[in-house]
Amino acid sequence: MGTRGARVALVVNRVEDYALPVIRGMESVLAPAGAALLVLVHPRTSAQPHPWVERLRRAGSIDALVVTTVADPVTGVSDVAGLAAQAGGLPVVTLGGDVPGVPDVSCDNATGTALAVDHLLAGGRRHPLLVAGPADSADSAEREAAFAAAVARAGLPPAPVVRADFHRETAYRRTVQALGPLGAVDAVFAANDEMALGVLDALAVRGWRVPEDVVVAGFDATSAAATAEVPLTSVDPRLAEQGERAARLVLGLLRGEAVPARVRTGCELVVRTSTAGPEGAGPGAVVPAELLRDARAGLVVTHHLLGLKHDLSSVTGEDDLARELTAHLPRVGVRRAHLATVHDGRARLLHSTGTPPAAAPTGSYPVEELLPGERRGELAHGTLVVQVLAPGGHERGLLLYEQDRLDRYTAQALQQEVTGALQALQRARRARARAAELERLVAERTAQLQAEVRSRRLAQEELTRANARLSEALLVDGLTGVRNRPAFDDALRRAWREHERTGQPLSVLLCDVDRFKAYNDTAGHLAGDACLRAVAACIADAVRRSDDVVARFGGEEFAVVLPDAGTAAAERVAARVLRRVRAAALPHPGCGPGVTVSISVGVATSAVAAGSGPEDLLRAADGALYRAKDTGRDRLVLAGAPS
Repeated sequence: MGTRGARVALVVNRVEDYALPVIRGMESVLAPAGAALLVLVHPRTSAQPHPWVERLRRAGSIDALVVTTVADPVTGVSDVAGLAAQAGGLPVVTLGGDVPGVPDVSCDNATGTALAVDHLLAGGRRHPLLVAGPADSADSAEREAAFAAAVARAGLPPAPVVRADFHRETAYRRTVQALGPLGAVDAVFAANDEMALGVLDALAVRGWRVPEDVVVAGFDATSAAATAEVPLTSVDPRLAEQGERAARLVLGLLRGEAVPARVRTGCELVVRTSTAGPEGAGPGAVVPAELLRDARAGLVVTHHLLGLKHDLSSVTGEDDLARELTAHLPRVGVRRAHLATVHDGRARLLHSTGTPPAAAPTGSYPVEELLPGERRGELAHGTLVVQVLAPGGHERGLLLYEQDRLDRYTAQALQQEVTGALQALQRARRARARAAELERLVAERTAQLQAEVRSRRLAQEELTRANARLSEALLVDGLTGVRNRPAFDDALRRAWREHERTGQPLSVLLCDVDRFKAYNDTAGHLAGDACLRAVAACIADAVRRSDDVVARFGGEEFAVVLPDAGTAAAERVAARVLRRVRAAALPHPGCGPGVTVSISVGVATSAVAAGSGPEDLLRAADGALYRAKDTGRDRLVLAGAPS
């Protein structure tokens, strides 16, 4: 077939620093040829009879495949050969793979590794350590062999090996475990920068200085390595060039041309502070202006993504979700996006933008077709990131988007926050179904009571009790036991009406658990749920009056309504809340040993004013909460007070 309109799929573990230059390199070749790029984030699905890439191929959604060093997200075992097999007869190219009969593009791993290890040992270091990738990864195996050869050339005995999965978190955990028994380590080479950054984390936890006590080098020369707290020496494998070469091979295969079985790019060592110190580092020690611009742009994107996270945490329906995506995605440069809900392998488009704009169709379609028939033309141009949203391994959503300049922050945030919003909507649907069932049971019981030979008084009392239990159940947050968001909204409206009638002050507290995402990422969601229950108990214990209302506002946020309470009284309650949480001394595994869970509190008090409403009071408390976050967390801030 020709190349114009061809859909080339690139499979990556994540949209991360390693993948971004590869994507840019492929775009520079595919776009002039009229081919589209689909960046497939390797999904964690388990409930379908056929693997994801095979399903895409059968549906005709892809025309060619490029596979990076993808590993199974659960076992860490390389998935490259399996993905190549799923492609069937489609053209396939690997990046750092070793699949018989499949063309491969990679760098000169042996030369690059030798440059790094020789540099590490040149200063008299005698106790090297290797942090390797998966044993079945071709790239990692070549780098491991070259590391061993370089150590032998230096006249040193074989070095110990810590094996990870190319991910920062895994490398951090396994390096921390290994450093204790090993004792003497003065040089570490990691098979990629992600793992090298995990090594820097582990050394910092152990109290070892870089480069004074230990020198560290990685591989890939990513922007994260260049902008790390200790800038990281790394081997530059020319990832953008690898992407260009892979794209040319794919286009050649699509045209029916013969292509080389293997293409190698050169490598060079970029020396930075992690091995040489500021005075001895090479030109790479100075962070390029482009990377500094990217870092600043990343801060802006992160700010907008925090706003998206906040607003998605309170969506109550699919229309709300679509409206928030429409409002927030353009702020992070997403110019077209498609979100579908998925059930039993069928997708239903919930939100869709692009050219031409169109309302989301109401019908369903097979999820492996990615978009419904009238929108599939969107797949034939530009670059679309494709993320299967599969909490627990079960497909719940499908997100496709194109961004002016791809970044890892948006990719990870969209996957997490949109998945969370879809899960929240599913929980809400289940809650409504449970409420409907309760109502059915109440009606059934009422009919039985009316049919029985009993007095009308007894039947009415039973019905009243059942309805009271139903009403109460619908106002309690099932996780924490405090009031839920609808109960909070009702309490605030009632308190506001009384506030307007009497002129007495009304105060609101907004409380947010600090760094809760890090808590969940480290300890898991079950431990995170237990933490939220403990924090809710602390807040409830600190609020003493019977008229005050404590509620879960959304996610890790809690709110308190304080009728007839002025600023001083509200400040005393907020201070008690902070003291209770501090006294609980809940460990925070995501922030390191000895760190405990803390919260930030925003306090706002209203005086009756023409044209004001409860939403203004809530907005003031929210602004105070954000100032509490910005000024260090674990504190309270009064609305209107200087930061």
